[in-house]
Amino acid sequence: MVKFFCDYTIEEDYRILSLKHTPLRIKRSLTQKAWDAFGSLPIAGNKVIFDNYMGRGYGCNCKYVTEALLKRRPDLDIVWTVRRADSHAGEFPEGVRLVEYGSTEALREYYTAALWVCNYHLSAYFNKGLVKREGQTYIQMWHGSLGIKKLDRDCEGLTSIKHWNYLAQKNSNATDYWISNSAFETQVYRRGFWNVEHVLELGHPRNDIFFREDVSDCAVKVKNALGIKPEHRIFLYVPTFRESGGFPTDRLDVDAAVSALAKRFGGDWSFVVRLHPRMRTGMDVLHIAGHVQPVDGSGYPDIQELLFASDAVVTDYSSCIFDFLLTGRPAFIYAPDIEKYNTERGFYYRLEETPFPIAENMKTLLGNIAGFDEAVYEEKATAFLKEKGCMENGRASEAVCDLIEEILDR
Repeated sequence: MVKFFCDYTIEEDYRILSLKHTPLRIKRSLTQKAWDAFGSLPIAGNKVIFDNYMGRGYGCNCKYVTEALLKRRPDLDIVWTVRRADSHAGEFPEGVRLVEYGSTEALREYYTAALWVCNYHLSAYFNKGLVKREGQTYIQMWHGSLGIKKLDRDCEGLTSIKHWNYLAQKNSNATDYWISNSAFETQVYRRGFWNVEHVLELGHPRNDIFFREDVSDCAVKVKNALGIKPEHRIFLYVPTFRESGGFPTDRLDVDAAVSALAKRFGGDWSFVVRLHPRMRTGMDVLHIAGHVQPVDGSGYPDIQELLFASDAVVTDYSSCIFDFLLTGRPAFIYAPDIEKYNTERGFYYRLEETPFPIAENMKTLLGNIAGFDEAVYEEKATAFLKEKGCMENGRASEAVCDLIEEILDR
């Protein structure tokens, strides 16, 4: 009702609510209330606050930096903002303090932390009146890799929403350091965000996991958590969200895919689906005949561990496939709505330029699995990573920790 009768935007740190087709405008400060409450509190020089994708739990880059930081600096006050903090407490190691995402207490923690570290915009907090104060530093590690999907100001559908656009720019302007894993991603940051200055090509901390020699412990952990038999191999499906909210009618056929994998690579397979946090659909993204029951991995807190434990991956447009590429294991693209998605969201380069076999229908996907050539795939993967200037080396967590210590000492 409100959206039907009113327009809402943010201008120069003021919320503007106007009644359509009338001169009536209600104008209120975006920041004054929060500043009055927290702006005079002292900044704690040993406090670092983390946020993983709007409070989604213990994962991504923030997790791996936190683990490295706990080993180095037990003197730090490490805070995480998490949705349903009480229910997620068991995921976190000792030495990490949790606060509820989006709460007044979380806003207080941001106002008083020396360092902010996250992998997504802090727009929700800027919308609540967050002000970056003198003496505070903001490190942005982002959550994608090698930037195939267009970001922010390259997406007309996003930047046309005025209040979102304002908050995204405010977040970008407040960021001191951007962490990149390649020359290509650095270019994407500079064109996709606003006023990007200091980009450090240190690699993504979450990808350090792929340089570990022993995969068995992580695989056992994942299989135990998801109820998968120890001897089964994992085929992970990671569909992404659509801006329009719809999902293509050509669903991935679970039985057919698993049968094709078993025939091509041998062994018994379990099918795991991991939905994007912004997707509202459930297992209806799949065609399920009933022989192979998919395992829902959406609630598993760390997708990197899922990728690390998987023997093959299929996605449509999720950037996780570019992380998985570092393993050298088979990966496939199943994108039945590729033309529509390119119109809605857009790509920085064509999917055909990637090393992954591409299918727009199940027949082609099954053919790609049956005809998968490891040698050709490896050659294409090596050339692709070189062309993008990828510099992942398994030491990104330590490099980011070096930066954090330098900032805190300063």
